[in-house]
Amino acid sequence: MKLAPALPATLAAALLSACSSVSVRDYQQTAAVKKPAHIYVAAFDTSSGAFKIAGDKSGATAPAFKQNVSKILTDYTVENISKHVAPATKVATAAAPRDGWLVAGRFTRVNTGSRGLRMFIGLGAGGSKMETAVDVFDASRAKPFMHFATSGGSNAMPGLVTSGGPGVGAAYSMIYQAHNGVTDDAARTSRMVAAARSEYFGERGWIAGDKVVKIKKRGDYQRGNGR
Repeated sequence: MKLAPALPATLAAALLSACSSVSVRDYQQTAAVKKPAHIYVAAFDTSSGAFKIAGDKSGATAPAFKQNVSKILTDYTVENISKHVAPATKVATAAAPRDGWLVAGRFTRVNTGSRGLRMFIGLGAGGSKMETAVDVFDASRAKPFMHFATSGGSNAMPGLVTSGGPGVGAAYSMIYQAHNGVTDDAARTSRMVAAARSEYFGERGWIAGDKVVKIKKRGDYQRGNGR
């Protein structure tokens, strides 16, 4: 049976606009640099982050998971920077670029949470978490001219129990919670990584003000899946 056609418009909007949030903190700029013709994005480093993967008691799936989540976040970041800031390309390592800017990020914390708890309880129970630290380098400088951290996660919506029991609303809340997690966190994180560059461009008049993507600070409201 297909449930989608029966989804009320107000419920659909709620499912698409709520549930997750990623914000920027510890934002620092140390120098003014020239506008880059191109931006390079190094694969997000997983070597020093604290990873908690649901169901992986032995750590056997950790290497594959880390590689996959790094690829997802890096690809989303390239997509968002290309869309909102300047042409971007993924590079394998954080080697200094010959021209343009280099975005070098690392995971500091990733927790997949519990899909079951998100589905049945929600409202924070079983929520996922993703935190990163990001440095931005200019080709003319050995040290980063920009640094910031991102932090956020998924699971603001109620699950089956906290939504008042079985029903259309509860069913869709469960469906959303089942699929909501680290991938959505990566999408929102990538948008904030791109937004930091977008604001820098906007402050200098390199892009029109109405095209600037604003960074979200803790406590601000953020809609959409971040892509």
